[in-house]
Amino acid sequence: MPDDAGCVLYIKHMVCARGIRVVRRELEGLGLRVLDVRLGAATVAGPAEQLDWARIREALTTAGFALLESPAQALVDQVKLAVAGLLRRSGNTLRHREFIPALAREVGLDSRRLHAAFAQLPGHESLISYITRQRLAYAQELLQTSRLDIGRIARQLGYGSLAHFSGQFRRFAQCSPSVYRQQVVLAQNID
Repeated sequence: MPDDAGCVLYIKHMVCARGIRVVRRELEGLGLRVLDVRLGAATVAGPAEQLDWARIREALTTAGFALLESPAQALVDQVKLAVAGLLRRSGNTLRHREFIPALAREVGLDSRRLHAAFAQLPGHESLISYITRQRLAYAQELLQTSRLDIGRIARQLGYGSLAHFSGQFRRFAQCSPSVYRQQVVLAQNID
């Protein structure tokens, strides 16, 4: 864990600027000299061997965060946050082939290292499969909560054609987007 400038702590559940402030406050409250805090990580002065890991873990857990043991896991969590952010960012209609380079820029890695880091953890799906699954889960959310037509949802999620989107959605949800929306409306009317 140590590096030249200090020790990097990988932290789960940091999703916004407030989380950055809270983590900084918690670490400084433990008497640590905080060098940097960004989403998913904090750097503190001193070697890892001199840190009281139990106190750090307890303080972060109490504040609603989790200390990650593995840098690879931390990177995967950072990638997952970035994927969600890219999908939901207003006006973002990244096509499939543009998504990975944009994601790599977002997390500060080149595309090859991004794929490799994601594949490092046992039991994890490929980065492409994960992104596709997240796109389709977001499509379900949009079908449930918006009045956007299905073609607009497909374009917003970066699909080049409605047929491609519908085919992937059908494999993911076991029904077409229009049938899915009808089922949601029917379920809402029953409630």
